[in-house]
Amino acid sequence: MVCLTFLIIRSIVLVLTSGEGLVKIPASSIFSGQTTETEVLIQGQVYKKTNTSNIQIIYLKNNSLIQENILIYDDTFSEIPIGKVICVRGTPSLFEKARNPGNFNQQLYYAKQNIYGFVWSKEIVSVSGEENTFLEGLHQIRQAWNDILQENMSEENGKVLGAMLLGDKSGMDTELKEQYQKAGISHVLAISGLHISFIGLGIYKWIRKAGASYISAGILAGWVLSIYVLMIGFSVSVIRAYVMLLLKIGADMSGRVYDMLTALMVSAALIVWHQPLYLTDAAFHMSHGAILGIVILVPWLKKLLPKKAWVEGVCSGFVIHIALFPVLLWYYFEIPTYSVFLNLAVIPLMSWVLGLGMIGSLCCFIWTPAGRILLGFCDWILRLFDWFSEKCCLLPFSRVVFGKPEWWELVIYYGLLSYFVFLLQQDKRRIPVLKLRRSMILIILFIFILFVKLPNGKLRAVMLDVGQGDCVFMKGPKGHTYLIDGGSSDVEELAKYRMEPFLKSEGVGTLDYVFVSHGDVDHYSGIEEMLNRQEVGVRIRNLVLPSNYRQDKALLEIAELAMQNEVNVAIIQVGQKIIEGNLQVECIQPDKAQKSLEGNAGSMVLSVSFGSFDMLFTGDVEGEGEKQLLRSLPEKNYEVLKVAHHGSKYSSTEAFLKLVQPRIAWISAGENNAYGHPHTETLSRLQKFHCEVFQTAEYGAILVETDGEFIDIFPSSI
Repeated sequence: MVCLTFLIIRSIVLVLTSGEGLVKIPASSIFSGQTTETEVLIQGQVYKKTNTSNIQIIYLKNNSLIQENILIYDDTFSEIPIGKVICVRGTPSLFEKARNPGNFNQQLYYAKQNIYGFVWSKEIVSVSGEENTFLEGLHQIRQAWNDILQENMSEENGKVLGAMLLGDKSGMDTELKEQYQKAGISHVLAISGLHISFIGLGIYKWIRKAGASYISAGILAGWVLSIYVLMIGFSVSVIRAYVMLLLKIGADMSGRVYDMLTALMVSAALIVWHQPLYLTDAAFHMSHGAILGIVILVPWLKKLLPKKAWVEGVCSGFVIHIALFPVLLWYYFEIPTYSVFLNLAVIPLMSWVLGLGMIGSLCCFIWTPAGRILLGFCDWILRLFDWFSEKCCLLPFSRVVFGKPEWWELVIYYGLLSYFVFLLQQDKRRIPVLKLRRSMILIILFIFILFVKLPNGKLRAVMLDVGQGDCVFMKGPKGHTYLIDGGSSDVEELAKYRMEPFLKSEGVGTLDYVFVSHGDVDHYSGIEEMLNRQEVGVRIRNLVLPSNYRQDKALLEIAELAMQNEVNVAIIQVGQKIIEGNLQVECIQPDKAQKSLEGNAGSMVLSVSFGSFDMLFTGDVEGEGEKQLLRSLPEKNYEVLKVAHHGSKYSSTEAFLKLVQPRIAWISAGENNAYGHPHTETLSRLQKFHCEVFQTAEYGAILVETDGEFIDIFPSSI
């Protein structure tokens, strides 16, 4: 109760302050939050190292640049032992915040580790001081262990087992990681309670069976476990399992009764006391929430189910999903439908993977052929995991996208769950088992309906921050979804890391219409990526191209790719409309007869009308294309104009703005882009027409919502 009270107080403080003051911004003037070529010399002590396939990441403390810890990205892979003091010349920068709703917040992620900036190393100037022999030795053991796994297994599964045993996911194939996540078994890649219990409790019981006392066995097991935890790193799930296991062993040593709920609260309180920001962490909520669900719900739920041997396994898996359902939606926006059943096969096999992996690794040091045989069995089981997850992802409705829930939906959910627990605790003579089962089914159905995002009769449009590019999402009054362009010239894997997370947070698993205005990469790169990710990403029903698409090689290739992935390709002509209730999306340009309009000038122009509200999307239209647009535009004013060509001075002329009379201008351009967009000439013209300007470089994503009469527009809350 003391720990729970502390957690509640910390949570209230976090909510009231919205986390402000907990995420520190370095005071040093070199960190402007913008890309800079300023070079600095930084000196600090190495306390940790990790490697990816193409870079070495060095963690520095007590550095000369800022008070907090900092990362050094080094592509030379210089041999620098832990404990040494290094001096590095390089370019400093801050971590990025989330640029769109649903996107990963890099700044918050590293703030939880007390890391607030990074430096791209250009030169390791000097290395001095004493090496921390113990920590460097653990690092070398970890590296050697990882090498053994990859040498004696297939390279891919060696890296998977390295993630399971050593917490090192840096070398894992990103597609395989995503496949595990989509299938709902990504938890096997994290060092969890199963791993810690397998090692710590296994050693403890083995020593006890050998005849040692509780105290001797507890001290030795705790010592071995502590070294292992130091080697793999202090992630949230590791700390939770480590603290709980130490309390369990301590209870045995002192002759006391172990209480799992108390141990869980103690671990949560210790983590939050060290870093309050972990209250916003997905791993913290899932690791503790899963155990909390098992402790509270499983004993009571088993009373409602048949007393069979398989019931407990099914019951535990079901309870974890029920306990974590809104948490998964809050962080990942979708639910892997078959994960409950898949985990019934995967979790029992995990004990074999861990056992064979550890014994096989040890055997490789003593007699390599024996170790290779044992690791070969691990390899076979991991291939089975891969096959299971792949087939699950191909099944119909393998993933259901709900979107990010509102806070009040979470309150209702856990209120209903608490009420159900209350019913379970009542005397069976007062509430029969059959009635309880019916109540459980009704509550579950209501809960699922609660999180479905139903149409609200409004038009919702969001201009996403995609760097130097364009992307606008719209959701119509009846729930139809539209994407107008989606590309960037400076953001890699745009769909995977920016577009799709945003779409899923909006509850969009399938886009009804995707428009490509013209064949510049900064307008279609993300769409091209989405077409290649139809099995694991957001699906596309209709790809809509301009009537002059055959004049553009890039658009022809996009059309072919769409057909290969069974996406319908449609050509929209001038005057054609897509109608959804009182929403109309009309093509204004280019006309099929306008063969002279190519490139930017030939961009697709769309006019969107909803009641008395109008928006105009102009792609990159300029020059002759804009002149033609002056002749073809209908006579009406537009509330919102998506400014053409990222605010280039060659578009949005005075004559055009005089005709359109926009109240609000959206400009999509990358921060400090090489083109200087938006140009001052364009901004001056917009200012002359009293137009309120919103730029993605300044605000991130921009959202407008309207009922056709009144407008709400604001930078999205991220």
